[in-house]
Amino acid sequence: MKVLTNYATQFTKLLGNRPDVQEAEFSFRNTFELTNVARTYFYPALTITGTAGFATANTLTWFFAGTFYGSLISGLAQPIFNQGINRQRLNRAEAAPSEVFYTNESTLLKAGQEVSNALYSYQMAVDKANARQQQLAALQKAVSFTKELLTYTANTNFTDVLTAEQNLLAAQLNGVNDRLQQLQATVALYRALGGGWR
Repeated sequence: MKVLTNYATQFTKLLGNRPDVQEAEFSFRNTFELTNVARTYFYPALTITGTAGFATANTLTWFFAGTFYGSLISGLAQPIFNQGINRQRLNRAEAAPSEVFYTNESTLLKAGQEVSNALYSYQMAVDKANARQQQLAALQKAVSFTKELLTYTANTNFTDVLTAEQNLLAAQLNGVNDRLQQLQATVALYRALGGGWR
């Protein structure tokens, strides 16, 4: 069980290099932060502003005396009057993480499927290359045996030797194609893992 956990941890770390997985993770984090931002609207706002200008002594005391008090009261009372809007904003922000969680889960499943397909393609290419090596060894023996039969037996003609060599050449060309498929599968696996690992 511990080996499986370590494997899952390493696999998750490798998938963490993919840009789409990173985007989903940052989006998931962002929704939690937006929930905290929505909670801040319930707190009163205190703003400090500065003004400058010229005024006479009589207008200065009459103008600034009530302004500071009115600004302070409106800043403290604002969350009370906006209670419905703030509650709706908070409910919407609290519902967003579950939606983003399922989107994140879908992204991880898609990434895992791409990696699994790439691993399968790579393994099939390796198995095919191994089988091709065995085929090449058998065809080389067939060419050698056909040449010996041509030397020692009258039942074999040169057409049989040419046919055996043609089969060997076709298998060698297919071996090059198998190697290309293996390299393409390696590139697909590298891309599916997000460009490799650190």
